[in-house]
Amino acid sequence: MPDTEISTAIHTEQLRTIFRQMPIGLAVNLVNAALTATVLARIAASSLPVVWFSIVALVTAGRWILCRRYRRALPESAGAHHWSLLATSGSLLAGSCWGVGGVVLFPIVSVSGQIFLTFVIGGMCTGAVVLSASHFPTLLAFLLSASLPMAVLFFSQATAADSALGAMILVFATALTLAGAQLNRFFADAVRLRLELNEANLRLQAEMAEHRATEAALRQAQKLEAMGQLTGGIAHDFNNLLTVVIGNLVLASSRVSEDSNILPLLRSASRAAERGAALIQRLLAFARKQRLDPRSVDLRALVVGIEELLQRTVGPAIRLEITADADLAPAHVDANQVELAILNLAINARDAMPTGGTLHISLHNRRADGDSPCELAPGDYLLISIGDTGAGMDEATLAQAFDPFFTTKEVGAGSGLGLPMVQGFATQSGGVVQIRSLPGEGTTVELWLPQAVGPPPEAIGPNRSGSDIPKGTANILLCDDDHDVRRFVSELLKSNGYRVHEAGSPEAAFRILDDGAAVDLLVVDYAMPGINGLEIIRQAWHRRPGLKALLITGYAGAVPDAVAGVPLLRKPFGPTELSQTVTQILAA
Repeated sequence: MPDTEISTAIHTEQLRTIFRQMPIGLAVNLVNAALTATVLARIAASSLPVVWFSIVALVTAGRWILCRRYRRALPESAGAHHWSLLATSGSLLAGSCWGVGGVVLFPIVSVSGQIFLTFVIGGMCTGAVVLSASHFPTLLAFLLSASLPMAVLFFSQATAADSALGAMILVFATALTLAGAQLNRFFADAVRLRLELNEANLRLQAEMAEHRATEAALRQAQKLEAMGQLTGGIAHDFNNLLTVVIGNLVLASSRVSEDSNILPLLRSASRAAERGAALIQRLLAFARKQRLDPRSVDLRALVVGIEELLQRTVGPAIRLEITADADLAPAHVDANQVELAILNLAINARDAMPTGGTLHISLHNRRADGDSPCELAPGDYLLISIGDTGAGMDEATLAQAFDPFFTTKEVGAGSGLGLPMVQGFATQSGGVVQIRSLPGEGTTVELWLPQAVGPPPEAIGPNRSGSDIPKGTANILLCDDDHDVRRFVSELLKSNGYRVHEAGSPEAAFRILDDGAAVDLLVVDYAMPGINGLEIIRQAWHRRPGLKALLITGYAGAVPDAVAGVPLLRKPFGPTELSQTVTQILAA
């Protein structure tokens, strides 16, 4: 805390203390004045002490009103200097009542009365040190106004004894002033120490909160890493299995007549296998292990393109509103994953509005600044805001919204991976997700995604359907260590008219090439025992320069598929996708 702030805080605390103790001082002042007036009135047989007491009572009442106003008002509204001046003036008047009153009352009383009055004024000065030391100007005003008139009175008597008494009063007042100054210094030091301790305590609390947040983030990162390792480890095997299952189901379905009782069973099994593939992709998205294909994307065109799908998804009871900035910049994202994220959030909004409502999707240009999420790096972003008018979430639910497999839906109605998948996609894309929600006031999800540098590419026409693929006549070398995958791919390629050489290992593939077999395309799996698919392709190029190649993989991690322009096909894939890819490579 700067020194000026500390000084201001000390001064404020001094004022607060003097006004807090003022009622005690006023009570002591009024009681002592009443007793003194009573004693002196009897000794002097005069009404002058009563008049003096009336003046003291009037000043005391004024100081009491001042004290009440201070407590009712905010001291900062009028300024500390204003209240300090009022407190000092009130103390000056109170001290003057005793000092000047003592000078007036002194001649009308006997010697015993004079001694009594002198001791009472001395006691009042001593008590002022105890009650007013926190605010030195107030103390000094009372001491000087109460003691100096009496000292002047004794000095004016011009006798040695009276002059000695006057000097003693001055010494006594000086000692009390020094003692008050010392107490005031102790008070200021105590306030300064308390402020420093409070500041240190606040820093400690902030550091503890930051430490707890860091620990929570670390635990979340560890959970994500563990989930990523687990998911990445099983994704390869699952993708291989699903490739065989989906591919063979599609082939089997194509070879069964439309009126067969088996066809609905095959299609049902195919849909279940596709849901399994989608679940693997959700797990990979949550674990931030999915492969993204970020490009420059026109988000306005993307959202408008899926508007009909969104309306069918949320149903007719929910009104869909879409707005966007007129100069909306393109985003650098994977378009398919953005569509999936928006669809997931729309489904969540639909479930939060069972009786209907409004789903508003807005697109804005944003710049990372002080108001943006702290996780964002400086730069330009696209903000996708998806808000609903549904039931909203309480703090406990909101705190668990991104936890994997956490859901408030009924059993079987949700996997609890929708929001974690969106969060994983946003983080992997270089953005962030935020949620604002209150019970009964709806929920707003904000998806921050990085802006693209260049404009979006021109739209590309849809891929040809499988029925348009011509029969092939090329020679293909297929290398995959998974027997079932190799068999499925081989059967599919053969059904399309290709001649296929099968190899279950890299060594077998090299032997086929070394024996001089005709090979137009090498199809190789990435994860092979002892050597990866890219290295197999490199060694094959050494033997057959210019040989066309296709890399297939069920591996969940990043694959350097851009090496020398080698195409990559991710598992699980269907017959049509594989046939299209092989045809395009051979025709290139």
